[in-house]
Amino acid sequence: MTTAPRITAHRGQSATHPENTIPALREAVRLGADALEFDVQPTADGSIVLMHDRSPLRTTNIRHVQTSKVGLSVQRFTLAELAQLDAGSWKSPAFAGTPVPTLRDVVHALRGTEVRLVVEMKSAPADPRSYVRAVLEELGGHSRVTLMSFDRALAEAALPVHHAVGLVTRGRPNATDIDRFDEFHVSARRVDRALVDRVHAGGGTLTAWTVDDPRQIERLAALGVDGITTNDVSAARPALV
Repeated sequence: MTTAPRITAHRGQSATHPENTIPALREAVRLGADALEFDVQPTADGSIVLMHDRSPLRTTNIRHVQTSKVGLSVQRFTLAELAQLDAGSWKSPAFAGTPVPTLRDVVHALRGTEVRLVVEMKSAPADPRSYVRAVLEELGGHSRVTLMSFDRALAEAALPVHHAVGLVTRGRPNATDIDRFDEFHVSARRVDRALVDRVHAGGGTLTAWTVDDPRQIERLAALGVDGITTNDVSAARPALV
């Protein structure tokens, strides 16, 4: 019997909730996600916060409360400055006042759940090894974690110190990649049976991103992918029944 692919919630249940926030992550757990994917970046004072974009402009109210810092990268803010921002209202008034969470906040909020954390480390002007150490410190020994990145230097820095490391790519991983990394998170457009077989032959797993169309989810499941990353857990789950 073929095992259905794991469902990974892209930035939480981002179809209906503000991405990379505690409400989005909790809703994805409620809907039955097997894993939660979210993006992290370091702050100017060394904390690790959830944020996808280089700047907080798109997903916070910064233009109304800190106009002098509009356009600056997340790494130019202290944790205290980010704590002043509303990271929910842009999605819906129902989420007004939702804060930018730290990685430590996420671990605390999800304590007692069995969900896997898939932590995508965004590129930052920091020493990769120090960055990875800071991420691991905030995770506090949480065992069900994948560390991954588009940034090869970051992914490689995680290899000696973590048991599950993934490479995120829009293309196809090469033979060297397949020998080195544990997981591959690949654009769904690039996934075919040959790639799935190559990754599995190398002992790795393959997750396709980011897919909301039930027909595409069914296609990828038939190819034998190990996971599917989706913005909408509630739509993806029925497609795998």
